Amino acid sequence: MAFQYSLPLTATPIRDLAEKIGRNYEEVEKKLREYKASGVVKRYGANLNYRAFPNFRQSSLVAFKIDAEKAKRINELGERVKHNFLRDAEFNVWFTLKGKNLEEISSIVERIARELGAEDYVILPTKRVYKMDVKYDLYRGISWSYGVEPEKVASISELGIGEEIKRLEDLPISRRPFLELGLKEEETVELIEELMKKGVVRDFSGVLSERGIGFRFNGMNVIRTKNPERVARKLLKSYPQITHLIERFTSEKWDYPLYFMVHATDREKIERIAESIRELEGVEDLKVVYSRENLK
Repeated sequence: MAFQYSLPLTATPIRDLAEKIGRNYEEVEKKLREYKASGVVKRYGANLNYRAFPNFRQSSLVAFKIDAEKAKRINELGERVKHNFLRDAEFNVWFTLKGKNLEEISSIVERIARELGAEDYVILPTKRVYKMDVKYDLYRGISWSYGVEPEKVASISELGIGEEIKRLEDLPISRRPFLELGLKEEETVELIEELMKKGVVRDFSGVLSERGIGFRFNGMNVIRTKNPERVARKLLKSYPQITHLIERFTSEKWDYPLYFMVHATDREKIERIAESIRELEGVEDLKVVYSRENLK
Protein backbone atom coordinates (compact mmCIF):
# COMPACT_ATOMS: atom_id res chain seq x y z
CA MET A 1 0.00 0.00 0.00
CA ALA A 2 2.78 2.42 0.90
CA PHE A 3 4.58 1.58 -2.36
CA GLN A 4 1.49 2.75 -4.27
CA TYR A 5 0.30 5.67 -2.19
CA SER A 6 3.28 7.25 -0.44
CA LEU A 7 6.50 6.50 -2.34
CA PRO A 8 8.84 9.48 -1.79
CA LEU A 9 10.14 11.29 -4.87
CA THR A 10 13.79 11.44 -3.83
CA ALA A 11 17.15 10.21 -5.07
CA THR A 12 16.70 7.16 -2.81
CA PRO A 13 12.95 6.44 -2.91
CA ILE A 14 12.94 2.84 -1.64
CA ARG A 15 15.36 3.61 1.19
CA ASP A 16 13.24 6.59 2.21
CA LEU A 17 10.04 4.55 1.94
CA ALA A 18 11.53 1.92 4.26
CA GLU A 19 12.40 4.61 6.79
CA LYS A 20 8.93 6.15 6.45
CA ILE A 21 7.16 2.88 7.32
CA GLY A 22 9.70 1.87 9.98
CA ARG A 23 11.16 -1.11 8.14
CA ASN A 24 14.70 -2.25 7.37
CA TYR A 25 15.83 -1.19 3.87
CA GLU A 26 17.26 -4.59 2.93
CA GLU A 27 14.01 -6.25 3.94
CA VAL A 28 11.93 -3.85 1.83
CA GLU A 29 14.17 -4.23 -1.21
CA LYS A 30 14.04 -8.02 -0.90
CA LYS A 31 10.24 -8.06 -0.65
CA LEU A 32 9.83 -5.71 -3.62
CA ARG A 33 12.09 -7.93 -5.73
CA GLU A 34 9.99 -10.93 -4.72
CA TYR A 35 6.77 -9.07 -5.55
CA LYS A 36 8.06 -8.14 -8.99
CA ALA A 37 9.25 -11.68 -9.73
CA SER A 38 5.88 -13.11 -8.68
CA GLY A 39 3.83 -10.61 -10.70
CA VAL A 40 2.45 -8.57 -7.81
CA VAL A 41 4.47 -5.48 -8.74
CA LYS A 42 4.63 -4.34 -12.37
CA ARG A 43 7.08 -1.47 -11.97
CA TYR A 44 7.65 1.81 -10.18
CA GLY A 45 8.72 5.31 -11.15
CA ALA A 46 7.32 8.32 -13.00
CA ASN A 47 3.92 7.49 -14.51
CA LEU A 48 3.93 9.28 -17.86
CA ASN A 49 0.94 10.82 -19.61
CA TYR A 50 0.61 9.51 -23.19
CA ARG A 51 -0.85 12.86 -24.25
CA ALA A 52 2.63 14.38 -23.85
CA PHE A 53 4.02 12.30 -26.72
CA PRO A 54 3.59 13.72 -30.26
CA ASN A 55 2.84 10.34 -31.88
CA PHE A 56 0.19 9.55 -29.28
CA ARG A 57 -1.69 12.82 -28.80
CA GLN A 58 -5.03 11.20 -29.65
CA SER A 59 -6.52 8.11 -28.07
CA SER A 60 -9.66 6.12 -28.79
CA LEU A 61 -11.53 3.21 -27.34
CA VAL A 62 -12.28 0.71 -30.11
CA ALA A 63 -14.80 -2.13 -29.95
CA PHE A 64 -14.85 -5.08 -32.36
CA LYS A 65 -17.40 -7.77 -33.02
CA ILE A 66 -14.97 -10.53 -33.91
CA ASP A 67 -13.92 -14.14 -33.42
CA ALA A 68 -12.28 -14.13 -29.97
CA GLU A 69 -9.44 -16.35 -31.22
CA LYS A 70 -8.26 -13.53 -33.50
CA ALA A 71 -8.37 -10.82 -30.86
CA LYS A 72 -4.80 -11.27 -29.61
CA ARG A 73 -3.49 -10.25 -33.03
CA ILE A 74 -4.54 -6.70 -32.16
CA ASN A 75 -1.54 -6.65 -29.79
CA GLU A 76 0.72 -6.74 -32.86
CA LEU A 77 0.09 -2.98 -33.08
CA GLY A 78 2.63 -2.70 -30.24
CA GLU A 79 2.73 0.21 -27.84
CA ARG A 80 -0.18 1.88 -29.64
CA VAL A 81 -2.42 -0.59 -27.81
CA LYS A 82 -2.46 -0.14 -24.03
CA HIS A 83 -5.34 -2.47 -23.11
CA ASN A 84 -7.10 -5.28 -24.95
CA PHE A 85 -10.02 -7.11 -23.30
CA LEU A 86 -12.65 -9.67 -24.14
CA ARG A 87 -15.84 -8.26 -22.60
CA ASP A 88 -19.44 -9.33 -22.07
CA ALA A 89 -21.15 -7.08 -24.60
CA GLU A 90 -22.50 -6.99 -28.14
CA PHE A 91 -19.04 -5.87 -29.19
CA ASN A 92 -16.90 -8.54 -27.55
CA VAL A 93 -13.38 -7.11 -27.94
CA TRP A 94 -12.44 -3.71 -26.52
CA PHE A 95 -9.04 -2.07 -26.85
CA THR A 96 -7.49 1.37 -26.57
CA LEU A 97 -5.58 2.71 -29.55
CA LYS A 98 -3.27 5.73 -29.66
CA GLY A 99 -2.14 7.76 -32.66
CA LYS A 100 -1.16 11.21 -33.91
CA ASN A 101 -4.76 12.09 -34.74
CA LEU A 102 -8.17 10.58 -35.36
CA GLU A 103 -7.47 10.12 -39.06
CA GLU A 104 -4.50 7.87 -38.30
CA ILE A 105 -6.48 5.90 -35.72
CA SER A 106 -9.40 5.42 -38.12
CA SER A 107 -7.06 4.20 -40.83
CA ILE A 108 -5.43 1.67 -38.51
CA VAL A 109 -8.79 0.41 -37.24
CA GLU A 110 -10.16 -0.02 -40.76
CA ARG A 111 -7.09 -2.00 -41.79
CA ILE A 112 -6.98 -4.30 -38.77
CA ALA A 113 -10.76 -4.87 -38.90
CA ARG A 114 -10.43 -5.92 -42.55
CA GLU A 115 -7.43 -8.18 -41.87
CA LEU A 116 -9.09 -9.91 -38.91
CA GLY A 117 -12.51 -10.20 -40.51
CA ALA A 118 -14.43 -8.18 -37.89
CA GLU A 119 -18.18 -8.31 -38.41
CA ASP A 120 -18.58 -4.78 -37.11
CA TYR A 121 -16.69 -2.18 -35.10
CA VAL A 122 -17.08 1.19 -33.43
CA ILE A 123 -14.50 3.92 -32.78
CA LEU A 124 -15.07 6.02 -29.64
CA PRO A 125 -12.47 8.83 -29.58
CA THR A 126 -11.44 10.49 -26.33
CA LYS A 127 -13.08 13.88 -25.90
CA ARG A 128 -11.87 14.65 -22.39
CA VAL A 129 -9.93 12.78 -19.71
CA TYR A 130 -11.05 13.61 -16.16
CA LYS A 131 -9.11 10.97 -14.31
CA MET A 132 -6.44 8.35 -15.06
CA ASP A 133 -5.16 7.12 -11.72
CA VAL A 134 -4.98 3.37 -11.11
CA LYS A 135 -4.38 2.31 -7.52
CA TYR A 136 -5.80 -0.53 -5.45
CA ASP A 137 -6.86 -0.47 -1.80
CA LEU A 138 -5.83 -3.91 -0.57
CA TYR A 139 -7.80 -3.54 2.66
CA ARG A 140 -11.08 -2.52 1.06
CA GLY A 141 -10.62 -4.89 -1.89
CA ILE A 142 -11.48 -2.21 -4.43
CA SER A 143 -9.69 0.39 -6.53
CA TRP A 144 -9.18 3.72 -4.74
CA SER A 145 -7.46 6.87 -6.00
CA TYR A 146 -7.79 10.65 -6.07
CA GLY A 147 -5.65 11.88 -8.99
CA VAL A 148 -7.34 14.30 -11.40
CA GLU A 149 -6.16 14.75 -14.99
CA PRO A 150 -5.11 18.29 -16.05
CA GLU A 151 -6.98 19.72 -19.03
CA LYS A 152 -3.74 20.78 -20.72
CA VAL A 153 -0.65 18.59 -20.99
CA ALA A 154 2.65 19.91 -22.35
CA SER A 155 4.31 18.06 -25.24
CA ILE A 156 7.75 16.58 -24.64
CA SER A 157 8.88 18.04 -27.98
CA GLU A 158 7.91 21.53 -26.80
CA LEU A 159 9.94 20.94 -23.65
CA GLY A 160 12.96 19.65 -25.57
CA ILE A 161 12.73 16.17 -24.05
CA GLY A 162 13.21 12.95 -26.01
CA GLU A 163 11.64 9.50 -25.85
CA GLU A 164 14.37 8.41 -23.42
CA ILE A 165 12.20 9.90 -20.68
CA LYS A 166 10.25 6.63 -20.80
CA ARG A 167 12.98 4.81 -18.86
CA LEU A 168 11.92 6.76 -15.77
CA GLU A 169 8.70 4.70 -15.70
CA ASP A 170 10.45 1.46 -14.75
CA LEU A 171 13.25 2.09 -12.29
CA PRO A 172 15.56 -0.59 -10.91
CA ILE A 173 14.74 -1.83 -7.41
CA SER A 174 17.86 -0.57 -5.69
CA ARG A 175 19.05 1.95 -3.13
CA ARG A 176 20.01 4.58 -5.75
CA PRO A 177 17.99 3.78 -8.91
CA PHE A 178 18.71 6.98 -10.85
CA LEU A 179 22.46 6.60 -10.34
CA GLU A 180 22.20 3.00 -11.52
CA LEU A 181 20.70 4.30 -14.78
CA GLY A 182 23.60 6.71 -15.17
CA LEU A 183 21.50 9.78 -14.33
CA LYS A 184 22.30 12.76 -12.11
CA GLU A 185 20.15 12.18 -9.06
CA GLU A 186 19.09 15.65 -7.93
CA GLU A 187 18.61 16.91 -11.49
CA THR A 188 16.41 13.91 -12.31
CA VAL A 189 14.26 14.40 -9.21
CA GLU A 190 13.85 18.09 -10.08
CA LEU A 191 12.96 17.17 -13.68
CA ILE A 192 10.22 14.75 -12.54
CA GLU A 193 8.84 17.40 -10.16
CA GLU A 194 8.70 19.92 -13.00
CA LEU A 195 7.09 17.45 -15.40
CA MET A 196 4.42 16.69 -12.80
CA LYS A 197 3.50 20.39 -12.77
CA LYS A 198 3.18 20.36 -16.56
CA GLY A 199 1.05 17.20 -16.66
CA VAL A 200 3.70 15.11 -18.45
CA VAL A 201 4.11 12.93 -15.35
CA ARG A 202 0.94 11.95 -13.50
CA ASP A 203 2.66 10.85 -10.31
CA PHE A 204 5.60 8.94 -8.88
CA SER A 205 4.52 5.61 -7.45
CA GLY A 206 4.61 1.85 -7.47
CA VAL A 207 2.29 0.09 -9.94
CA LEU A 208 0.64 -3.19 -8.94
CA SER A 209 -0.72 -5.95 -11.17
CA GLU A 210 -4.49 -6.23 -10.92
CA ARG A 211 -4.38 -9.98 -11.39
CA GLY A 212 -1.28 -10.36 -9.21
CA ILE A 213 -3.04 -8.93 -6.16
CA GLY A 214 -6.25 -10.93 -6.65
CA PHE A 215 -8.47 -8.21 -8.12
CA ARG A 216 -10.30 -10.60 -10.43
CA PHE A 217 -13.07 -8.28 -11.59
CA ASN A 218 -13.03 -5.04 -13.54
CA GLY A 219 -16.14 -3.30 -14.73
CA MET A 220 -16.26 -0.77 -17.55
CA ASN A 221 -19.21 1.41 -16.58
CA VAL A 222 -20.82 3.32 -19.45
CA ILE A 223 -23.26 6.17 -18.81
CA ARG A 224 -25.85 7.70 -21.07
CA THR A 225 -26.37 11.35 -20.12
CA LYS A 226 -27.14 14.70 -21.72
CA ASN A 227 -24.61 16.46 -19.48
CA PRO A 228 -21.40 14.39 -19.24
CA GLU A 229 -19.36 17.14 -17.61
CA ARG A 230 -21.81 17.70 -14.75
CA VAL A 231 -22.07 13.97 -14.05
CA ALA A 232 -18.29 13.58 -14.30
CA ARG A 233 -17.76 16.30 -11.69
CA LYS A 234 -20.10 14.50 -9.30
CA LEU A 235 -18.24 11.24 -9.82
CA LEU A 236 -14.85 12.87 -9.18
CA LYS A 237 -16.12 14.38 -5.96
CA SER A 238 -17.80 11.32 -4.46
CA TYR A 239 -16.34 8.12 -5.95
CA PRO A 240 -12.59 7.55 -5.39
CA GLN A 241 -13.18 3.92 -6.45
CA ILE A 242 -13.06 5.10 -10.07
CA THR A 243 -9.66 4.68 -11.78
CA HIS A 244 -10.41 6.03 -15.26
CA LEU A 245 -13.05 8.65 -16.02
CA ILE A 246 -13.31 9.66 -19.67
CA GLU A 247 -15.78 11.46 -21.89
CA ARG A 248 -15.91 10.07 -25.44
CA PHE A 249 -17.50 11.02 -28.73
CA THR A 250 -20.49 8.77 -29.29
CA SER A 251 -21.64 6.63 -32.19
CA GLU A 252 -25.07 5.59 -33.46
CA LYS A 253 -23.97 2.04 -32.64
CA TRP A 254 -22.95 2.90 -29.06
CA ASP A 255 -24.34 6.14 -27.63
CA TYR A 256 -22.73 6.32 -24.19
CA PRO A 257 -20.56 9.46 -23.75
CA LEU A 258 -19.15 8.81 -20.25
CA TYR A 259 -16.93 5.88 -19.18
CA PHE A 260 -15.34 4.87 -15.92
CA MET A 261 -13.58 1.79 -14.53
CA VAL A 262 -13.87 0.10 -11.14
CA HIS A 263 -11.67 -2.86 -10.12
CA ALA A 264 -12.40 -5.19 -7.20
CA THR A 265 -11.83 -8.56 -5.60
CA ASP A 266 -15.49 -9.45 -6.13
CA ARG A 267 -18.27 -8.41 -8.47
CA GLU A 268 -20.65 -7.27 -5.72
CA LYS A 269 -18.41 -4.31 -4.83
CA ILE A 270 -18.59 -3.05 -8.42
CA GLU A 271 -22.36 -3.58 -8.56
CA ARG A 272 -22.88 -1.52 -5.39
CA ILE A 273 -21.01 1.43 -6.92
CA ALA A 274 -23.04 1.14 -10.12
CA GLU A 275 -26.34 1.04 -8.22
CA SER A 276 -25.42 4.17 -6.30
CA ILE A 277 -24.39 6.09 -9.43
CA ARG A 278 -27.60 5.12 -11.26
CA GLU A 279 -29.43 7.28 -8.73
CA LEU A 280 -27.45 10.44 -9.55
CA GLU A 281 -29.27 13.30 -11.21
CA GLY A 282 -28.46 13.39 -14.92
CA VAL A 283 -27.71 9.67 -15.29
CA GLU A 284 -30.23 8.30 -17.80
CA ASP A 285 -28.74 4.82 -18.05
CA LEU A 286 -25.70 2.96 -16.73
CA LYS A 287 -24.44 -0.36 -18.02
CA VAL A 288 -21.57 -2.36 -16.49
CA VAL A 289 -19.53 -4.28 -19.07
CA TYR A 290 -17.33 -6.89 -17.37
CA SER A 291 -14.11 -8.26 -18.79
CA ARG A 292 -13.90 -12.01 -19.47
CA GLU A 293 -10.21 -12.09 -20.35
CA ASN A 294 -7.32 -9.65 -20.33
CA LEU A 295 -5.47 -10.08 -23.62
CA LYS A 296 -2.72 -7.56 -22.89
